[in-house]
Amino acid sequence: MLPTTVVGSYAHPSWFYAAKELMEAGRFGPVDVEETFDDAVDRAILDQEEAGLDVISDGEMRRASFVWAFASRMTGLRDGGAPRKMGPMSLDMRNVQETTGPVGVPNGMGAVEEFAYASTRTTKPIKIPLPGPFALTTFIRPVDYYTDRTHLAEAFVPALNHEIRQLAAAGCKWIQLDEPATPGYAANDPHTAADIARLFNACIDGVTGVHFSLHICFGSFRKLPYAKKTYARYFPDLLEARADQFVLEYGTREMAEIEQWMSWAPDRELGAGIIDIRTHYCETPDDVAERVRKCLDHVPADKLFLTTDCGLRYVHRTLARQKITNLVAGVQQVRETL
Repeated sequence: MLPTTVVGSYAHPSWFYAAKELMEAGRFGPVDVEETFDDAVDRAILDQEEAGLDVISDGEMRRASFVWAFASRMTGLRDGGAPRKMGPMSLDMRNVQETTGPVGVPNGMGAVEEFAYASTRTTKPIKIPLPGPFALTTFIRPVDYYTDRTHLAEAFVPALNHEIRQLAAAGCKWIQLDEPATPGYAANDPHTAADIARLFNACIDGVTGVHFSLHICFGSFRKLPYAKKTYARYFPDLLEARADQFVLEYGTREMAEIEQWMSWAPDRELGAGIIDIRTHYCETPDDVAERVRKCLDHVPADKLFLTTDCGLRYVHRTLARQKITNLVAGVQQVRETL
């Protein structure tokens, strides 16, 4: 009852940042690189196991970032540089890719290999998160061949569907697609909830035996949200997505809109984000228990999962480890009363 999990990414250890500098300086050979990533995955899994999470991830340790990790696997792109380079850090200081023709991901997205390794390191259920079609287009500007962001997002559906089919064949039982809130940070946006649902269904087409979740994200890079933090505009259109579970962020919004759940999606599971990854404050077990009880006022216990708002990549590891430990401890307080 009340399973605990994470959205996907986990904090990198400090030594990992030092190792990346050595990689970029050319001082690591391929064996050194593989060992570094394997050790980082092992550490992420161990932290989650020690915290007591019920469903874990591999921490996305092999991904440079949730979106940018896949850019190097794509064809049909060129680096268009950053729109802004001086002043306060924000999303417009990240480089934007531009299309030069049809895009593709000819060698896959690497998630199958991630799952294969993680499966040898734990007996816990593993959730594999993937960026949805709109997430993949966040920092890509349609210049040649594509008319707008939705047209571009549709081009990534075949690659995602292929990756999901391979994950299912490899034995992965839980796959999550993450999509940006609307209107998102990208050219020729906004996309709509109906667009998200339509492309989600195309991505999972033909796949059975997998628990599918859909996360709608307000953004976590540098802890900067990029959209109005409400989900009201998504329903009922998002219900067209054949997702078993919707993963939504409540911690960063002080539990706003949780009272709407039974009118929005009473027949679906809710992965309720109750740990704010955009604050240095560490929620106590009592904080967590209070939020879980608030969820239970509006969500059936057998449809409620508890998680972090988003990935923990931009939370330092000591704090990230304490946040997931307290998540489990707070949920356990409530379990004992049910």
